[in-house]
Amino acid sequence: MRRQRTVGRPARFEGIGLHSGRRCRVSVEPAPAWHGVVFVRDDLGGRDVPALQQYRAPMVNATRLERDGAVVDTPEHLLAALYALGVDNVRVRLDGPELPILDGSSLPFARGLLEAGLAEQDEDCPRLVLTAPVSVGDEARRLEAHPFDGFRLTAAIDFEHRHLGHQQLTVRCDRQEDFLAKLAPARTFALREDVERLREMGLVRGGSLDSAIVVGEQGVEGAELRFPDEFVRHKLLDIVGDLALLGCPLRARVLAWRSGHALHGRLADALLADPANWIFESPPGGPDRPPAQPAPPGRAGARAG
Repeated sequence: MRRQRTVGRPARFEGIGLHSGRRCRVSVEPAPAWHGVVFVRDDLGGRDVPALQQYRAPMVNATRLERDGAVVDTPEHLLAALYALGVDNVRVRLDGPELPILDGSSLPFARGLLEAGLAEQDEDCPRLVLTAPVSVGDEARRLEAHPFDGFRLTAAIDFEHRHLGHQQLTVRCDRQEDFLAKLAPARTFALREDVERLREMGLVRGGSLDSAIVVGEQGVEGAELRFPDEFVRHKLLDIVGDLALLGCPLRARVLAWRSGHALHGRLADALLADPANWIFESPPGGPDRPPAQPAPPGRAGARAG
């Protein structure tokens, strides 16, 4: 059982929000042990939104947190970086409802956190250890979690598009170096036809070829791919960010077939709903159950993604 961690000093980020198109400023600041990851809406008088599954809310093709009317959109890339770097306790101060998309990956967040330094704390970090398989979905989209001594992810995608097709990859996400080298640089992506549909819905107003991979009939638009299989790598990145809403490290092997944010939320709900499927390992004097709870009915399922 490792020690809990926070950041040594504030890590600051600024950029455009993917969906709002607004300029966003974020400051990831140190917090004491047992605090968890908590977003703070400074523009709403400092209202807190904990990064926990029970505050997950419906969102199209992304993750949204909401508590008492205070919303935090697209936190998944920062959450993935915090989870993979083992940062358990921070206050994430925002000046609006959305995090910046930056280059569409977790790498700028991870680099900023490492530059700020990681500070080990005096308390041990609890963890959720899966003891029985849990699965959600169907033949078209499926997500499974199995007992495993570590945190290993396997994802496969299969798009009916000649420039995408089938991709599959397995990564050990309990090794910081694997996350930084294999997943953190992978950028978000979309088909050109889906971009047009989302814009008609009033979304992706801040999207550009500087912050996403767009795939059209002629292939990848804009910058070259960072990996030949960058698409499945970003799917894995999103899984890490969404499962960070469990509020503690997970020891399990996760298998994903054409999954998305909504299905990731369903898996987190299913994991938390039945204590017979896991053991919560907590240090003496610590809590006796995970900080996260299943999202209330009607909250966790997004309309797409």
